[in-house]
Parts: sequence; structure tokens; C-alpha cells
Amino acid sequence: MNHSAEQKSNRESGLSTQWKIQFGILCGMLLLALLGMGLSQATEKGAWEYWLIVVVVYATLGLWRSTRKAKHDGKPIQPLIGSQLAHWAVLLAFLAVLMLLERREIVNRQSASDFALLMLALSCCLAGVHFDWLLMVVGVVLTIMLVAMATLEQYSIALWIVMIVAVVAAVAVFYLRTRDSGSATESNE
Repeated sequence: MNHSAEQKSNRESGLSTQWKIQFGILCGMLLLALLGMGLSQATEKGAWEYWLIVVVVYATLGLWRSTRKAKHDGKPIQPLIGSQLAHWAVLLAFLAVLMLLERREIVNRQSASDFALLMLALSCCLAGVHFDWLLMVVGVVLTIMLVAMATLEQYSIALWIVMIVAVVAAVAVFYLRTRDSGSATESNE
């Protein structure tokens, strides 16, 4: 095998590994959200502690991915870290306000759970716009899942079909996005 073919093989292997890691992160984030939706429906407290953990996990994964990309691109990471920490801290503050409203019975548990998921979806979308596109995919899928859950509650099979279609669409967008960025990387080298 010549040197050029070996380099191409190594690049393809690296892209495959990178794709698998990103796909695993996407699936893990969506699984955490699905579990949270189930817990919110099943518990009397609305699973607030779980949602706080999910926010911390999402923030950590988003921060890890964007700092890796910034380092790879030779950009400073300090401003990025500050912006991301502020972004996720604001979400935590708003969730605390929502939890207070629910505990004071101004908002019922079901509505509070839905609003919490909507705030998480919005925060993911905004993080996707500003920091990492993968979070945009997660935010859109969370929104679709929330709308499906709210509108198709009595039609459980339809609800699952919509959620599965949303996840498949997210995987397709993810695949096309990573494939295109892999092609761009190869053409730049």
C-alpha cells in the first residue's frame, strides 16, 4: 500500500470513529430526554432533579464538543467557555423559577414538565445556533417530541410513530451533516 492510500485509509477510519462518537452522543442525549419525559409523566414531583442532571449533562457535552472544535480550529476557548456556562446557567435559573411556580401551585405539574422540556429544547436550539450544530438537532427533536406528546396523548401508537420519525430524521440530518463535513475535510487536505 502506498503512502497516499494509507493516509486516506487513516482519514476514513478517523472519520468513521468520529462519526460513531457523535452519533453516540446524539443518541445518548435523546435517550436522556425520552427517559425524562417518562419520569415527568410518572412521578408526582415532575422529576425536577432528573431534569437538572440532564441540563448539566447536555451542558458538559456541548462544552466538550465546542472546546474540542475551537482547539482544532486554533480559536481561543476562554470566551467560548464563559458564553456556554452563562447560556446553561440561565436555563437552570429559569428552570428554578418554573419549579417555584409549580411548587406554589401556580402552574400544575403536567404543564411545568412540558414547559421544562420546551425550555430545554429552546436552549439546545440556541446552543446549536451559537456553539455546536449537534445541539440544534437535539433541540428540534425535543420540540417535535413535546408537540407529539402534547397533541397525540390519547393516540399512543401515533405518538410513537411521530417520535420514531423525528429520531430517524435527526439521524438522517446528522449523517448528512457529518458526511458533508468529512468530504470538506478531505478536499481541504
